[in-house]
Amino acid sequence: MNWDAIGAVGEILGAIAVVVSIGYLSIQIRSNTRAMKASGGFDATHSWADINQAAVLWSPEMKSNMVRAMSPDSSWDEFSAEERFDLTLAHRALFQKLEGQFFLYRYEFLEKDLWSKRGAWAASLIALPFFKEWWRQEKQQHVYTDEFVMAIESIEVFDMRAAGYDNGAI
Repeated sequence: MNWDAIGAVGEILGAIAVVVSIGYLSIQIRSNTRAMKASGGFDATHSWADINQAAVLWSPEMKSNMVRAMSPDSSWDEFSAEERFDLTLAHRALFQKLEGQFFLYRYEFLEKDLWSKRGAWAASLIALPFFKEWWRQEKQQHVYTDEFVMAIESIEVFDMRAAGYDNGAI
């Protein structure tokens, strides 16, 4: 065997090693992407659960105001300035978490089904009279990105009364 043959075999082995390395790298990237999506889904669900868990500790007045505000017959003007402030902060926190979930979805780290459900909930909420006014004021204060606002407002609204939510419970 001469040096040219040895060199050719070395080049072939080197090419095979590169192909195997690229294959291994693509498998690792795919695995990492799945792990990131799973983590995004877990974090999104966990942050939502944190809000629900915190709601258990709200004062009876806050809980009552929340139920009233979520009623399809509610009105912004029915609430005092302090009650509106409390409800605004509670829902701002929720929508800021939701905006984070939107960006996880947008960058493909959150499953479409999870985002669709959360987005539909938000679109249905801001269709209620109290929250329609709340949302208008939130947008005036530039609390959320334009992209998030457009995403929420482009979602078809879920008919809450038809689904049996006319008692205000969500």
